[in-house]
Amino acid sequence: MLLELLSMNWGGFLINIVIPLFFFGVPLTIVILVVRRLLKKDNSNYNFPINHYTVNVNGPNEPGKTQNATLATDVVFKEKGSSKIALPQQSEIRYVEIAEIIRCEADDNYTKFVLAGENILVSRSLKEYADQLKPKGFLRTHQSHLVNPVYVKSWLKEDGGMLQLNNNDKIPVSKPNREIVKEALGK
Repeated sequence: MLLELLSMNWGGFLINIVIPLFFFGVPLTIVILVVRRLLKKDNSNYNFPINHYTVNVNGPNEPGKTQNATLATDVVFKEKGSSKIALPQQSEIRYVEIAEIIRCEADDNYTKFVLAGENILVSRSLKEYADQLKPKGFLRTHQSHLVNPVYVKSWLKEDGGMLQLNNNDKIPVSKPNREIVKEALGK
């Protein structure tokens, strides 16, 4: 068999050796790379530089860990289960506890966050924050309003339905959202 391979011309060599290797080797290599990537347990090591200024804003991941980052897994990344939300402003990024947000109001491509003692204006659309806050229980009452149900005081029957919040703000409830809001609040 070896003698047959050695005595082949280039055409026979390509057909019998190179082409099968290409057609079976390339897909096999791709499959191996995909499987290795899927089986890799720690995808968080992105080789970011770690220094004494790098801080994990969600607090230590384990009891007894210091606030200074020592591992690549301590680099600042917001976890899905985090209780804070990042609100970028012109000169800083504010990290606000989600539970402190009373409501959010759209103003063109800006979003106003109403908290107990202050308002924060962010230059991003309400939709971006609605996607983050709806899983946390926030209700989209209107095209321009997102409300934390914890702060709802009462349902007002004026103007087709409005919510009165603990800070006495009145928030409209649009027709398409009425039943969803009532159901979420327990009718």
